[in-house]
Amino acid sequence: MSRITMRARAMVVVPALAAAIGGGVAMSQSASAATPDQVLASISLCESGGNPNVVNSIGAGGLFQFLPDTWHGVGGSGLPQNASVAEQWQRARILYAQQGTNPWYASKHCWGGRS
Repeated sequence: MSRITMRARAMVVVPALAAAIGGGVAMSQSASAATPDQVLASISLCESGGNPNVVNSIGAGGLFQFLPDTWHGVGGSGLPQNASVAEQWQRARILYAQQGTNPWYASKHCWGGRS
């Protein structure tokens, strides 16, 4: 996906995801002042392209590409890609509170400059 296409998609998907979970995303804050939801929004775009139903080749699924064991470890049931967007965000917030961005370190080259 081209950089322009990803940026255009981010301009549509991030506010839509934030609205779906009942919050806003303040795009004018500096990177050092990024909120957890802003960081997670950037991560979700890099991990899944904003698709809550996607599954990768190793079985990680959903917006935040949870592995099933990690998903269950933060209280999820079933598979993340089958959960609502709101639940995926709830579980990502729990994981972020526990481990920061460490679970998504492999994709930091993508989301690191966005948050």
